[in-house]
Amino acid sequence: MGEDPVLLIAGLAWTMLDTTTATEWSCTKPAEIEHGYVEHLIQYRCNPHYRLRGAGDGMYRCDEDHTWVSSEAGREVPVCEPVCGKPKNPPRQMQRIIGGLLAQKDSFPWQGRLVTRHNLTVGATLISDQWLLTTGRNVYLNHTADAKPEEIAPTLQLFLGSQKQNQPALDIERVVLHPAYPEAVDLALLKLKQKVPLGDEAMPICLPQKDYVRPGQVGYVSGWGRGATFAFPDMLKYVMLPVAEEEQCRQYYEARNASYWVQPTLSNDTFCVGMSELREDTCYGDAGGAFAVQDPDDDTWYATGILSYDKTCTASKYGVYVDVRRVLAWVKETVAAG
Repeated sequence: MGEDPVLLIAGLAWTMLDTTTATEWSCTKPAEIEHGYVEHLIQYRCNPHYRLRGAGDGMYRCDEDHTWVSSEAGREVPVCEPVCGKPKNPPRQMQRIIGGLLAQKDSFPWQGRLVTRHNLTVGATLISDQWLLTTGRNVYLNHTADAKPEEIAPTLQLFLGSQKQNQPALDIERVVLHPAYPEAVDLALLKLKQKVPLGDEAMPICLPQKDYVRPGQVGYVSGWGRGATFAFPDMLKYVMLPVAEEEQCRQYYEARNASYWVQPTLSNDTFCVGMSELREDTCYGDAGGAFAVQDPDDDTWYATGILSYDKTCTASKYGVYVDVRRVLAWVKETVAAG
């Protein structure tokens, strides 16, 4: 048979040897049993904060060709993918970002702090262990309109979790603008140079599988944007806001003087969000953060939208978000292509 085959049972390595001595990496050959047999199995398990992709349990058996085979996946090796949308300390409903509450530690582990050229702070949303969503406008802050994404990437710095700005930042390898930017979709993908070690402080939010965009649907928006004093905060804050009636939002902005500040990008790929009952709102620097909705069916948080228009600061009635479900195909294709 050539080399001695290695047999694994329930995750333990068994080596067929002439001796019964076990080493640090192997166990002795299992004992034979009467009227039965030893089935050679291995089981793949993922590290904490990762899970096996697909429906299989990671169990493989050694077939007659001495190949490990799974009843679900065949000979394909399983993949561990990041757990998403399961924060350690989810935000509490009805707690009271212009007047929002300070976020508890590990409440929004997908929230990134993106520092752009000339040290401006904006938001970004972690959607995998190497990719984030933010806005195209964020990417182009303090850059000319003809700047190329590959020129902009080295000027961006990203911080996750409890990372402080005096600590080494995470470097951005690529900036990918949505093909409809800037006319219709204010969105960009950021690829990190290195994968992020996931944990309670850094965890992606899930991409939506359902349509949560309906008037009255409540979502949570976190951010590092300016507060009531228009100063950038040192602590992450959040606010709970409702999806607004789309037609009312469009009429509101159509009636406003276009010369009155920057107008939002409204299209079939956006939706509007109102203020809270306490007139809490998002403000400068919050763009790029997620409109996070918790699905009670699976107790998981989904990035329903990405905040595009953060100039409201309670002075305008509606914030504008890119509808992630409407751009999901582009997001998945870009991430898959690397």
